[in-house]
Amino acid sequence: MQNNTKVTEIKNNLPLGGIVEISKRTGLTVKTIDNVFKGKKCRMNNKMNVIREAENIISEYKAVTEG
Repeated sequence: MQNNTKVTEIKNNLPLGGIVEISKRTGLTVKTIDNVFKGKKCRMNNKMNVIREAENIISEYKAVTEG
């Protein structure tokens, strides 16, 4: 369950339009990304790509807004 709370935390930290941006960067559908964040079954490769890009987007957003 700890893994799902981390994914939920990442989703909550995404800026507005973050899911669409993840979709553009990974080539996955918005529905697939939404399923990853809801904790539903998905391929491990897709989950890793979504989490990696979400963390990149969050760090880019923080760099722009804070600095």
